[in-house]
Amino acid sequence: MESYERIGWLDHVVDIITEEVIQEGTPVSQTNMNHMDDGIWQNRETIILHDSQIADAQREIKVLKDATLNNMVNNVFLINFVSVTSVAIASGIYDPVARKIYV
Repeated sequence: MESYERIGWLDHVVDIITEEVIQEGTPVSQTNMNHMDDGIWQNRETIILHDSQIADAQREIKVLKDATLNNMVNNVFLINFVSVTSVAIASGIYDPVARKIYV
């Protein structure tokens, strides 16, 4: 992901007595608003991806921790599937709440 470049918005300031422009403001334009909109959308998508990756890591840590505490370290395997619709379970069950397959 490319880095987001800040626009650095400035107020348009005019002297009320002389009506002289003291500072040109940043124009509110389609280009500037879309730039901001795209940056917000990209950050949202990145957060969703990171949340998913963190949740996967937390589940894996829990499985490994539980296996270690129960001395079942030889029977542990972890596989992350994009979806379980492409997985044929010959023996076992899928728990959609816990998002786990038990075999």
